[in-house]
Amino acid sequence: MSKLNLFINNELVKHTSLSVTFSIEQLAHTFAATIKKMKVKQPLPIEIKLDNTTIFKGQIDERDRSIDTSANKMSISGRSLSANLIDSRIKINAIYTQNLLQILKQIVPKFGLGAKSDVTKLPLVPEFQLNAESPIPGLSQIAKQQKLMLIERDGNLVIQQPGQFKVTNLKLTEGINLKTINVKESFVDLFYHYEVQGAWDESYAVVKYAGANTCREKIIISDKLQNQESCKLRAEYERDLAIAKGLHVSGTIPGLHSNMTGEELNKLIQVDIPSDEINEQLLIKTITLSETGTTRNTQIEFMRPFHE
Repeated sequence: MSKLNLFINNELVKHTSLSVTFSIEQLAHTFAATIKKMKVKQPLPIEIKLDNTTIFKGQIDERDRSIDTSANKMSISGRSLSANLIDSRIKINAIYTQNLLQILKQIVPKFGLGAKSDVTKLPLVPEFQLNAESPIPGLSQIAKQQKLMLIERDGNLVIQQPGQFKVTNLKLTEGINLKTINVKESFVDLFYHYEVQGAWDESYAVVKYAGANTCREKIIISDKLQNQESCKLRAEYERDLAIAKGLHVSGTIPGLHSNMTGEELNKLIQVDIPSDEINEQLLIKTITLSETGTTRNTQIEFMRPFHE
């Protein structure tokens, strides 16, 4: 059976519990572990392997030890490589008529990251600049206005369309390879009127969703959108995301598996849950690999694909 191996500062460290979470809802992936007491006076580098394959690289953010109850143990937690980019507040002089990949390549190498795109044609961004702020909100705004996502993978920020790829060699079925299933439907983020406005001019766009109460509206003001088409794409993104997140499915796959790690994040997979009349392709939103003693599981969360 596959197992997780934890390396701190390039040295293998035994753990009593270890979990690593990959999610499209935040750029940096996370880990948490319980290990024997050791000195941690700086953000030491972390590497997590599934058997012999590296699935996570990052650093320790926090060390926590309860003197009374765990004299010989302590907890550590942290994030993947993009954490330094997220936390930093930087200035970037105006960049004109570049696409998102070109902008990324001018920013992220300083933080030990690369930039790649799985999308062949990227629109040009008229202007991008930062004034003592984290790069992530601005970059995320650009991605959303183009109906794209940023995902950290193998030390790179990768540009993808939501659900761009499919898991073709695996189907998850209730009671067979998908256990402890929970299905939740929510309508609180659905609005009839989605409006996005540019912050510095009169650019704006409105899209509607007929399935919501007509009195519900959501207005977003964005300082990175310079034209009506950008506003329209952002409004469509917000509507489609709300519809997608309206269905939340979670379950557990017993054991740890090389074909169900962070590489499968943002992919579509066939999910069959007869007891709730679900048999469709869902988007993989979150994957958590966990190991406590000899118990190993993969927790997975899904939502609908992005479309109206």
